[in-house]
Amino acid sequence: MNTAQIILNQIKELDPMAIFVWGAKEMVNMGDGLKFKTSGIVRWKGYVYIKYDEAHDLYDVIFAKIRKLEWIEQERVEGVFFDQLVEIIDRRVG
Repeated sequence: MNTAQIILNQIKELDPMAIFVWGAKEMVNMGDGLKFKTSGIVRWKGYVYIKYDEAHDLYDVIFAKIRKLEWIEQERVEGVFFDQLVEIIDRRVG
């Protein structure tokens, strides 16, 4: 199983409705993590990149927008345990 699928499974295990509530679409396997776009009725619309930090066995959650084809990072939360993923993303995305 690849890293992106593991992350997706962990999120679904923590909260089966989270992906739906965030309006997650355009899911992309980044090799070292999962990237998706939030949409729908959420307070923050943009990209969420959950990157696996293999050295520490933790995740980094990156929130970004794309403007004029440029990736603009808005917030980064490092050292996230898998059981904190939904809480961290919910806090930003709503």
